[in-house]
Amino acid sequence: MKIAKTSRILTPITDWLQLSEGQYLQKQTQHLVNNAIRHCFGYHLLKLGQLSTQLKTNVCPIKHQINCAESGNDIGIRSDLNHLPFQDSTIDACILVHELDFSSDPHQLLREIERVLTLDGILIISGYNPYSLFGFKSLLTPKDVHTARLFSPNRVVDWLHLLGFEIKQKQHFDYISPQPKGRLAKLIESIGQRYLSFFCSVYFIEAKKQSTPMTPVKSGFEFRRRISRHGPVATKQSHGKKLHQQ
Repeated sequence: MKIAKTSRILTPITDWLQLSEGQYLQKQTQHLVNNAIRHCFGYHLLKLGQLSTQLKTNVCPIKHQINCAESGNDIGIRSDLNHLPFQDSTIDACILVHELDFSSDPHQLLREIERVLTLDGILIISGYNPYSLFGFKSLLTPKDVHTARLFSPNRVVDWLHLLGFEIKQKQHFDYISPQPKGRLAKLIESIGQRYLSFFCSVYFIEAKKQSTPMTPVKSGFEFRRRISRHGPVATKQSHGKKLHQQ
């Protein structure tokens, strides 16, 4: 298993067209994002990275939406994604598409998101699956995927569990990898997504932040045996009579 943190320089992705079949990938991701954000409520929606900011989120009930990236057009806040300029527990929903694939420290990125999300806040993540036709292609021609690191969806789920997230849904698409054309290709794509999802090129995860008490709740103090307020009761017997002394 590869180490998550790396010191090598990664090529930043600024547009969907830089990715393989980027236009088709953006369309599929947009559809899944729309279904997920329809049920998000709160005050602040955060879109991290330039690919996330290029997705439309008009269907989301959250009206205040923030585009945050290190550079690019239509960016509300320019910031290092590993050190977000937000207070703790202030963001109600966050969208992070294909940023883990090109992050030098994905653990730190997820920790920052967990820090700024409110209790029950929603995190939407998508990324490439290394166990797919796309992942196999990336081993042969690494330059074509712009140094994508390709963490497996199960590994990302483990990271989220360690941070206290509950996985609400996990989907996969793009089984064939190139955009399916024709009835036969679409049929194969449908069968692949349903029965061979482990080998699809892209995963899509919706997770909810949860919280557990750091200190266990203890029950109130109780005596195991009943004690009289006037002290213990002594009982003596004499000539067949009981003498009671309190």
